[in-house]
Amino acid sequence: MSLIRHFLVIAVFFCASAAIGVSAQSSSLSKSDRASTVSSVPAEVLVILAKEEAGTIDPQLAKMTALRRPPFNSFRSMQILSRPKLQLTPGKDALVSLPNGRRMKLTLLRVMPDGRYKVKAAINRPNKSDYLPLLQVIASAGDPFFVAGQTYQGGTLVVGVIVDPKKTP
Repeated sequence: MSLIRHFLVIAVFFCASAAIGVSAQSSSLSKSDRASTVSSVPAEVLVILAKEEAGTIDPQLAKMTALRRPPFNSFRSMQILSRPKLQLTPGKDALVSLPNGRRMKLTLLRVMPDGRYKVKAAINRPNKSDYLPLLQVIASAGDPFFVAGQTYQGGTLVVGVIVDPKKTP
């Protein structure tokens, strides 16, 4: 189980029929990387408690294909703990409180020419105010990307982010 948990700490999976890219975290962003033509974009965050023990999978999660692929398919129960909605504004951080006391910071960096969104995600260290660089994602509207690995209540927190959830792929 520790091998699976370790793998989940570094695993990031995307549920998209179109290509979704992940780029390395950079310490500074050029002006060309910042979204300039969009005032804000709606986003929805799925905070999920996943466990390997047998149980139920929330029907809203059962249809998400990324959660049916490794390593997520090793979880036999998944429960949505919260579903905060927020607005992503170019260059500004949006914070989401996680049930384990940590915070996830999401930043809309750019709207790509093809309409996809370049988003940066980071989670603060336990009992610290600084954030660990996590990832940058280029996500299609309506397609979730997932980050997992934090232990919580005998399971693992899985956090999904859906940018512009009203649009469907």
